[in-house]
Amino acid sequence: MSADAAGHLFATPGLVIESATAHVEVLVCAPDGAALALEAEDVGHGHTRRLTPLVRQALARAHVEPRALGWIAADLGPGSFTGVRVGLATAEALALAADAPLLGASALAALALSSGACRALLVPLVPGGRHDLYAGFFRADLRGCVTLLAAPRVAALPALFEAVAEARALLPRGSGLRFVGPGAAREREALERFAPGSTEPAWRFAGLSAADLAVAVRSGLGPAAGLPAPGEEARPLYVRSAQAEERVRRAAFAGRPIRIRDFAEPDLPAVAAIERRIFSDAWPESYFREELSQAMAWARVAEADGALAGYLLAWVGAGAGHVGNLGVIPEARRRGVARALLEDLLEHAGAAGAANLTLEVRVSNFAAQALYRAYGFRLAGLRRGYYRDTGEDALTMAWTAADAGGAPAASGGGSAQDAGMPAGRPISSNPG
Repeated sequence: MSADAAGHLFATPGLVIESATAHVEVLVCAPDGAALALEAEDVGHGHTRRLTPLVRQALARAHVEPRALGWIAADLGPGSFTGVRVGLATAEALALAADAPLLGASALAALALSSGACRALLVPLVPGGRHDLYAGFFRADLRGCVTLLAAPRVAALPALFEAVAEARALLPRGSGLRFVGPGAAREREALERFAPGSTEPAWRFAGLSAADLAVAVRSGLGPAAGLPAPGEEARPLYVRSAQAEERVRRAAFAGRPIRIRDFAEPDLPAVAAIERRIFSDAWPESYFREELSQAMAWARVAEADGALAGYLLAWVGAGAGHVGNLGVIPEARRRGVARALLEDLLEHAGAAGAANLTLEVRVSNFAAQALYRAYGFRLAGLRRGYYRDTGEDALTMAWTAADAGGAPAASGGGSAQDAGMPAGRPISSNPG
């Protein structure tokens, strides 16, 4: 969203719904961001029954008609499944009635952006059940500028501590560690044993506020800060997929084989067309053509239902390799295409004697990170401002044969529900 577009959008009153926990807040914002009215209530499991009356009360107190709203925003989660879905559905209905855009931000990003942390790994925590926590991973610099570091995870404390250590290793020596949010309140004693001082000062231990959500939505920071891209559809953040849905999906596609074969020159026009369709920083056809002739190139395509569904380009030599490009058409995602291409690569790497593989991936590409993690890739480095189109950082992820063995591993809480999402690629080789 351009500054002019954002200025025009927020020059009107807006309404924010925070309903991801049992504590619900509805805020009506003035054009300058000030609160015109706030309704808050602990609704327990009564989101469906109580949210609409709270919206009605907030608008009445603010003397704002629903049709006068210029924007509506909701918490995208994670949190209570019912609360998030009811909040988003209510916000969508209001947006349709007012002919206004529907906006959103995740609870994790809003908690991180409002925390005031500096020079630290920032880990917002939201309860995810009796033992599990949803955890976000952000980095705060010396000026307090907060940016996304890695995909969120859901795990119990032992696995969470491993994930925190892995993420913390990416930051400069001496960086602090800060846990915020209601999950930090629930597990404060254990978190303090793990890292003394990491829950101080306490921040939003009672849960995210609608005011913080409003600030995040109005910031316009986009994917680099863990927020939706301008114009992106507001959708719930599912850190873990629904098991029943995954079983049905796998059963539906079990009898539809995926064929992996060499990427040949006649495939170039089709691959280039897919590349332009799914990447904002697409490689040109000429680059693919040049790489096909390289001795270390491992170039493969995947076919599903007789049509090209995805492709992979990597460079593998004796000892090491690098994944340059992995893409799958939207219609074939979540059908195992990316997994088949990755397994094919790992088999080749083993045969070639490659002990490790690396790749770059956008910090906001949660599905790709979960896929790679499931196959043994781990965080290995951070390249700041790597993607020129959004200003996002890139994560370097590394796979080691001795650790992973080439077989799928437990994802540690991440969801590979959209495993066909494309990977990152080296900017030095991608002038587009």
